[in-house]
Amino acid sequence: MNMHAAASDLEHFLESLAREARPGDRLPPIRDLMRQFGISQMVVQRALRSLKERGLIAAEVGRGTYFRGEGGPAATLLNASSKKVRSVLLLRRSISIARGRALMDGLQCRFTAEGQRVLEVSYTDPDHARTVLKGLPRFDAVVVQSSFKTITIDLLASLRDKCDVIAVDGVALAGADVETVGLEWGEPLAAAVAMLREGGHSRIGFATTDHPFLANQLGLRRFRHLQDAFPNVGIEAITVSRLPGDGYEEELVSKIKALLASPEQAPITALVAWGIEDGAKFRRLMSDAGIDVPSRLSVVLLGRTDLANEHAEFFATVGCRVAEQIESLHQVIVARWANPSLPYEVRLIPVATRTGESVAAPHQPSGSEGRAPSRRAGGKGKVTAPA
Repeated sequence: MNMHAAASDLEHFLESLAREARPGDRLPPIRDLMRQFGISQMVVQRALRSLKERGLIAAEVGRGTYFRGEGGPAATLLNASSKKVRSVLLLRRSISIARGRALMDGLQCRFTAEGQRVLEVSYTDPDHARTVLKGLPRFDAVVVQSSFKTITIDLLASLRDKCDVIAVDGVALAGADVETVGLEWGEPLAAAVAMLREGGHSRIGFATTDHPFLANQLGLRRFRHLQDAFPNVGIEAITVSRLPGDGYEEELVSKIKALLASPEQAPITALVAWGIEDGAKFRRLMSDAGIDVPSRLSVVLLGRTDLANEHAEFFATVGCRVAEQIESLHQVIVARWANPSLPYEVRLIPVATRTGESVAAPHQPSGSEGRAPSRRAGGKGKVTAPA
């Protein structure tokens, strides 16, 4: 995280604490804030000065610095209504993933509009999250955003100590006393392959990461089923060692270029690609590599149909809507508040489809490109594109 982003996160954190605080509550020690956000003492003091100028904190000799705890939005709502005001913690991975940012912003708007108190905190890894939680009060609910990081048993234990309801953004846990809301990527993959088959494509690549988290494993399982179900269709897996936001698109384009140029395999005419965070960047990288979409390669993204940064107003997309995930996370939390004895569930959000200009009739190869689709013996397993 750069210094500007860290300073912004600190200001957001302190403002949220100020809305939560009672009159006289002490601020976290400066050294703890420096360590938690990875910033200098000067940056922390600048943020505290800003809060003091806005009347959110006060400082007295012999008493130190403390929250004024009066006149904030949460306090006003609490005094104005007899309805119980609940507290919600949004625990967000501090990486630049637009989907994660949009989801957390949507949840914050949804809960605050109802008069709930919301605190958003970012973390880098599970150990950092546990450190952050130590300095926080108890909450009525927490939404955890793992974004490909493992949710450790230790972190779950810390969350249970701090929160009555735990909801996870993504299908990361099953069979535990937490609510999980997300998408099983096998169904969108099948829908994307069907879309391309209906358009005449019989040589299709499926691009995804090789990291073994649950949602991706479910997608790969469906991929192997599709290989068996359509023996006359060549469906090849192109696995990428990176994750979205970490050079994923660059490595994927490099592998696609190598696959199309390989004399060992029949070329694909279409691609189903998971994990594209920046659709405009992906399209530009493909063009720079000499791969025109869709005249040379039709592309369907597995992603969010309501995020323009992913589909870039160009790519056909099959997946889900962030708005649906916001709604579902809100619903499971409110339902458990109303009835804590409800069974815990994995809630799968509906599959959505967006048409786009990235799909066309199959590219007609010439010469040696016209070989039959290649498959491994028995039609099972995956084919990894050459590095």
